[in-house]
Amino acid sequence: MSVPKDELHRLVEALPEQEIHVVKRFLEFILSRAQSEDRAWLEADVGELPPYDWGPEGPPKGKPYSINRVLD
Repeated sequence: MSVPKDELHRLVEALPEQEIHVVKRFLEFILSRAQSEDRAWLEADVGELPPYDWGPEGPPKGKPYSINRVLD
């Protein structure tokens, strides 16, 4: 679910002044948690992965790719 930033701005503007600091701390908490999760994934040790077994038929045949198709 996506909320336009304008909607968030409207909600913040409608808050009583004494509640703004609570919302700020909560948003900082969410951002900090998201950044630490991203960092954990990027720094994860995946070790040596075994080669994938495609079976007797080998990798599936894909559709040809052309950059021109994307740009048209």
